[in-house]
Amino acid sequence: MNQDSQDIDGLPFVDALKKTVDKKWSGILRVTKETEQIGSVFMRDGNVAWAVSKNQAENFSSFLERIGLIPKEKLSEIVSKYKALGKAKKLGELLEEEGLISHDKLRECLGAHIRAAITSMMDDPSVLIEASHGEMVVDANLLFHLDEVLPDLCRADEPVEETSPGATTHEDQNRTENNDKIVDILGNLAVIQGYRYSFVSGSNGKLLALHKSEADPNPEAAVASATSWINSSATHSASGELGRMECVILEHENGLLLAQSVDNEKQCFVAVSFEKDGKLGVIKHKISELIPSIRQFMV
Repeated sequence: MNQDSQDIDGLPFVDALKKTVDKKWSGILRVTKETEQIGSVFMRDGNVAWAVSKNQAENFSSFLERIGLIPKEKLSEIVSKYKALGKAKKLGELLEEEGLISHDKLRECLGAHIRAAITSMMDDPSVLIEASHGEMVVDANLLFHLDEVLPDLCRADEPVEETSPGATTHEDQNRTENNDKIVDILGNLAVIQGYRYSFVSGSNGKLLALHKSEADPNPEAAVASATSWINSSATHSASGELGRMECVILEHENGLLLAQSVDNEKQCFVAVSFEKDGKLGVIKHKISELIPSIRQFMV
């Protein structure tokens, strides 16, 4: 084992990510569960260059197609070219060369996809890391600080901003109480036919509250992908001069997901996942009834 990887190899997932940042480490973190590799995170100088997970329902090209950024026919053409080149060039690089995506938009989409991959693996306490140190050629403009792809992940050694005694604790307590109240409000949606789960997220992909159901007791991986989809949809809507996103519906093989704006100023959304036998009109009406109650607990 390389000396630079000794204190990373075998660590829990989040601890390993923190360690790579501390060491400004470069290499591949292979995420394993019961000896099976379920994903990888590629690091360069303590920054995230790429991440992929078997828990994700789609690859990056499918993600770009679903959010409507790249036409399906053109995307298929670029993917074929990417494979024919033996992956000598990255998919994003080819899309840029063809003028199908700007560098800034590519970075936004990569960030959303990486966030979904990492989030889908980080909540499983049974996963471990196999670290392989090594340098890799990457675009420095497509590297992400850990807090960009995981905004809520705080490093243990970060200095804590000094405040008056008890101020931080009081703020955290209020946030927790508000979160619990929002979850209780979301619970009113559970009566909807075909209900699976619901959540509130920011347009930046940050999950603010989650309500589960017996029909889908472990929706975390799906929610991670859904929040990234909302993030990309909201960003694409604004950058495409369409104005702020109010409502968007995703239809997939397991059902539908409806995301409705809660607060235009703060760009927060309440989203509901339900089976295909659910009545869309009923669901939209029920969400509209609950939005004023949810809004009063948004920080």
